[in-house]
Amino acid sequence: MKYITIIGIFSILLFSTASTLHTPPIVIRHDKSDAEYIKLAEQFKPYMCHLNLPDCEGTIIAEQWAITAAHCAIEIKKKLEKGKKHCVIMNDKKVEVQEVIIHPKWKDEGYHDMALIKFQERPKATQLAKLYTDGDELGQVTYFVGKGYTGNGIKGIEKTYGQLRAATNRVKSVNEFWLAWEFDDPRKSSNQLTDYEGISGPGDSGGPAFIIRDDEIYVAGISSFQDHDGVEGIYGVTEYYTRVSQYINWIRDQIRH
Repeated sequence: MKYITIIGIFSILLFSTASTLHTPPIVIRHDKSDAEYIKLAEQFKPYMCHLNLPDCEGTIIAEQWAITAAHCAIEIKKKLEKGKKHCVIMNDKKVEVQEVIIHPKWKDEGYHDMALIKFQERPKATQLAKLYTDGDELGQVTYFVGKGYTGNGIKGIEKTYGQLRAATNRVKSVNEFWLAWEFDDPRKSSNQLTDYEGISGPGDSGGPAFIIRDDEIYVAGISSFQDHDGVEGIYGVTEYYTRVSQYINWIRDQIRH
């Protein structure tokens, strides 16, 4: 796995913040059919909140709340501050946004890429994802979902967005801020490789990394940025998701207010 310095992480995150509309659907294994990844996503659709901005997703976590990345939600917050209305999409239904809460340390520190979106009401056909509160993410298989651009690990990004897909990956490293994993090449021997190995592509920012435990769906991460050497989405790239378990108190405090 390619590790980067704290300064490197900060620089990449600043870049992704400035490039919200062009940063991390799902990039898949070259030896699997696209239809399998589309099928895998079906179970997660009721938990998804499409921000109705290019390249951004969220996860429904409470009756009037969704969680997403700060670098996505900031665009909605700016729109609301100008007195304009904004609607997100939940299970094909439009829902008006009431409020956006950006994590207070995000702009100052470059980390904490997290935000909450409060909406008027939750459509009946949607479901609530639980917050992942345990600190045992290392080594676990995550399911991440989005409908941005797709492609495969050999060619990288090659198709347009709009179709919901899901993929899996195994958490390879954790720290105070991030869950990280690498897009493993199925042509090489690796005990980290998953059946539906993949990585996010342009269009999945703010989307969830789910962990399934006892048939319950938990949101454990939020899509933030990808570390790559010029070519996004190819085998070997490393992806970083904001680590939800480190923000449980902040999330609950905001929702209660």
